[in-house]
Amino acid sequence: MYCKCGEKVHPVRLELGYKTCVKHSQTQTYSYVPIIEHKTGNTIQIVSQEVSASVHRAWRRK
Repeated sequence: MYCKCGEKVHPVRLELGYKTCVKHSQTQTYSYVPIIEHKTGNTIQIVSQEVSASVHRAWRRK
């Protein structure tokens, strides 16, 4: 199967149900937000890019 751009869609993407190449994918990548519990024990929370951007933007405010 070929994408609308003419590039062949990878077989693994086809198995997962995608019909476009990676360049034309509408799926966004995930991002993170650090959760600071104490000095030495930080963790991260996996979130969408929109949530991550808004949290990081709020941290930069002065």
